[in-house]
Order: sequence, then structure tokens, then C-alpha cells
Amino acid sequence: MIKSLKSIQIQQANCFDFLRFFFAFQILLYHLAVLSQNEKLTILTVFSNANLAVKGFFIISGFLVAKSYLNTTTLKMYFIKRVKRILPAYFFVVFLAALVLFFVSNLSYSEYYCNADLYKYIVWNSMFMNFVHPCLPGVFYNNFMCVVNGSLWTLKVEEGFYLVLPLLFFLIFKIKKTALVLCVIYLLSFLYWYVLDFHFRKPLFAKQLPGYLSYFCTGIFLFIYHQKLFKKKWLYLGLAILVILATYKINVAINVFYPMALGTIIIVAAYTIPIFNNFGKYGDFTYGLYIYHFPIIQIFKQYNLFDKYNPFLMAFCIIIMTFIFAIFSWFCVERRFLDRYKKQCINAS
Repeated sequence: MIKSLKSIQIQQANCFDFLRFFFAFQILLYHLAVLSQNEKLTILTVFSNANLAVKGFFIISGFLVAKSYLNTTTLKMYFIKRVKRILPAYFFVVFLAALVLFFVSNLSYSEYYCNADLYKYIVWNSMFMNFVHPCLPGVFYNNFMCVVNGSLWTLKVEEGFYLVLPLLFFLIFKIKKTALVLCVIYLLSFLYWYVLDFHFRKPLFAKQLPGYLSYFCTGIFLFIYHQKLFKKKWLYLGLAILVILATYKINVAINVFYPMALGTIIIVAAYTIPIFNNFGKYGDFTYGLYIYHFPIIQIFKQYNLFDKYNPFLMAFCIIIMTFIFAIFSWFCVERRFLDRYKKQCINAS
């Protein structure tokens, strides 16, 4: 198994682009319901599950990043890929917020741009330490929360996963027990989450690295053993659905199987819904959808637009505006860096 890892082949046709978009849209709807503080929009929580969506992102990430790592010739090229995919748009949205949100601040020009909190926001958020300084001076302080972009917390976890993955494969190649290594990390991650969430009552810490590493490991595991999964995919899919249903009815201990069950459903779906296989042919707008919606909702709330006008109309306007920013982000920021990377690879070869 170890020798064959580098030569793993898997069918190319899939709908991961659709699934990632679906999860991002779920998070957008959930944040609309929560941040708007509008009773009519609470119905959106019926159609959205941000917690599940984040876990789904991490599973897909584990699957696709493991594939990328094993298909990349050097560790340096692996990290270049990851940096170019995440950092340009991330830094852009952090600096854009710091620059533009002066216009919604209750401070004057000099009070805002000479305020130490502005530069603390830039520094801490640029270091992925969003929780240290999530707010800008005079911005969103009358909202449900002053946080500028609450979606960014997952990206530091994602970056942490990127750093952990080469270490995981180092252990796999060293110990020569693929399933054992991944299962041990999976169980340790779950234990960390369980203790912090249920014993210490610290859910915010529980979902940080390594709390959600079990979902990332699930993606890696399902990539490595995808051939076995798809030989009996309907059986495994049925078992996974039963496990998911059981987590709502049985003691929390059964949750130890939840990440693997959810991952099985997602990966099987990715290769079983061909109607969505070409979903991303015009561009990958998921990342932009994810990182821009939060501050846009906050701006609408700042001016009480959900209460002054039809809240569903305002929600629709936010969705449209977020799509516009996502399209801009893809064509003007994200793709430019990815294109440069491809050119560098061609020149290097």
C-alpha cells in the first residue's frame, strides 16, 4: 500500500465544485439569519447548517489536498500551491476591509486611520489570529457582534491542516501502517474535541486545530482507500446514513463515527451526481463567496436595512453583491496567482 500511494489514480469527473459551493452558500444563509437579527430571516436556519458545512469543507480539503500532495514532486511545490490558493484573496479581503470600512465607522478620518486598533486588526488578521483582534475601530459596534469577518477563523485551521499533512504522510511512510496512523490521529482529534466541548464546555476551542483534524483525516483516508469505498459504495453509504441518523438519537459516544460517516456521504456524492460535474467550468467562486459575505451582511445590519426594508429583499441583495465580489475575486485576484504558478511550473520543467 505504501509504495502505491504515489501512483493512486482516481476518476476525474466529480462535483466537488458544486459541493463546496453548496456548503459556502449554507454558511452564507446561516450568517444572514444570525447577523441580521431579523425574526423573519430566522427561517433560513431551517435550510442551512453552518457547522455541517464547515466540516464538509474540511473533509473535501483532506481528500483533494492529499491528492495534490501525492501528485506534487517536491514539498516546496506543495506549499507554493497551498500559499497561492489561499493567501492572495485572504490578504486582499483583510486589507480591503481595513481600508474601506472607514466609511461605515463612527470615527473621523484621523481617529480611524491613526487608531492603534486598526493596525492591530491588520497585523493579527494577517497572521491568521483573527480571534485576538476581530474588530475595527468604530465599526459594527451596534451590531449583534462587532466582528468584521467571522468566516476567516476556518482559514487558520485550514492552513494548519496544510502544515500537518506532510507530517502525516511522513509518519505513514515511516511506520508503513497507513490506516493505523490515520485512525490514531483521527481518534486523538476526536478525543480533544470531545473533552473540550463536553467536559470543559469550550466549544470555540474545541473546533480549532486539532479538534477538527478528524474531518481532514477522514478526507485523506477516503482518498487513499477510495477504490475499496467505491467497490461497495451503496453499502457504505447506507451505513453512513444510519450512523448520521443515530447521532441524533443515541448517546454522544457514537459521534466518534460521525466524521467518517459524513465523509463517506460527501465523497460518494461527489462521484455519483454527474449533473453537477461541470459546475465550476466558468470559475471557482466558492472561496470568494465564503470570505466576502460576512462583512457585507454586517454593513446592511449597521444601517438597519433589514428592518427598514423587506428583509428577504435585503437578503437577496446581499447574495447578489457577494456573488459580484466572488466573481471579481476569482478573475482579478485568485486566478491571476494560480496562472502565475502554472507558468512557473511550465518554465521550471
